Amino acid sequence: MILANRSWGLWLAELGVPGIYRSQASMAPGVKVRMGTKALPHAGLGVPAYAWSTSPLRRYVDLVNQWQIIACARHGATAALAAPFKPKDAELFSIISAFDAAYGAYNAYQASIERYWTLRHLQQQGVRELTATVIKDDLVRADTLPLVLPAAGAQGLARGVAVRVRLGDIDEITLSVTGTVIERLDQAAGGGIDEEELEGGESEFAAGPISIAVDLSPAEGEACADEQPGDPAQPRQPL
Repeated sequence: MILANRSWGLWLAELGVPGIYRSQASMAPGVKVRMGTKALPHAGLGVPAYAWSTSPLRRYVDLVNQWQIIACARHGATAALAAPFKPKDAELFSIISAFDAAYGAYNAYQASIERYWTLRHLQQQGVRELTATVIKDDLVRADTLPLVLPAAGAQGLARGVAVRVRLGDIDEITLSVTGTVIERLDQAAGGGIDEEELEGGESEFAAGPISIAVDLSPAEGEACADEQPGDPAQPRQPL
């Protein structure tokens, strides 16, 4: 998958055909993966360019890139003139914007479901203490569960330090839980945690409670979302 998306992404760039790329400037904390139309390096994957292209049945972005790749296969050096999306095509940018918004919403929902069942597990098993690793500031990550939480007493501790945390009350509505550092398990520091995963990075949602918005206006009828995130554009057949 990585080899294909790298190779096809570089091929699109070589022929001057625009595509939708994923890029990450560096692996430094806080540097997120971004989407754009330029073939830029992806530090997390260690490749000079990365264009999602291998999953057209589940991602609209991959389908768009495959249309562009097909144009390259058919027209070679003149593909830029025949591809469905031309350089600086405004519709391509609108697709990226709509997909980014939908993709972020899906990731937030997935993170909320994972966090909910993690908190339910803690309640059902009567877990009151757990081991964790300091990420930054007062945030710690549980060692055996997909859970990030703020812990009093973690401030000032070096990144990567192992601690034991006593859990406070769990709120199932906001999906929030806090903790208190009761023991420092080692003196190790630095580099033990990668805040950014290879693709996409860790969701910020996973670190804390959710925000709740309540709409009290009467529903006018709801549209069902299809598998194309945000329906950014009607599919165009390749030329």
